Amino acid sequence: MEITTKNIIVTKKEYEIFKKLIETSHTVDPIEKKSHRKLYEELKTATIVNEREFPNKVVRLNSVVTIQTSFGRKDGMQLVLPSEGDLSKRKLSIMSPMGSALVGYKEGDVVVWNLPNGEDTIKIEKVINEINAV
Repeated sequence: MEITTKNIIVTKKEYEIFKKLIETSHTVDPIEKKSHRKLYEELKTATIVNEREFPNKVVRLNSVVTIQTSFGRKDGMQLVLPSEGDLSKRKLSIMSPMGSALVGYKEGDVVVWNLPNGEDTIKIEKVINEINAV
């Protein structure tokens, strides 16, 4: 699988939310810190679009995604704010290493995410964006 390397796509509102979450994060976990730094760097070169121009198959806050990792396939994971994260309910925090790796990429992309023993890849198989996105 070829890793996707391009500018991520975010809305102005989500750009501000993600930037603030990273800047105010107090995590001591080295993997989370590395993931936050990667997203922060990606935000610096992100393509920022208004709500009406946002592509339907790009991962954003409240997207429901189906992904494939080396650990297997995960169906119906919803990206949410950290306060709503609960894996038992299939709600993945945007600030988790996996969540922050997915933001701004589209269906079909292969992205890198950080694990305690190094990096791995995630293939984004399906993205569903409902009208209740931010």
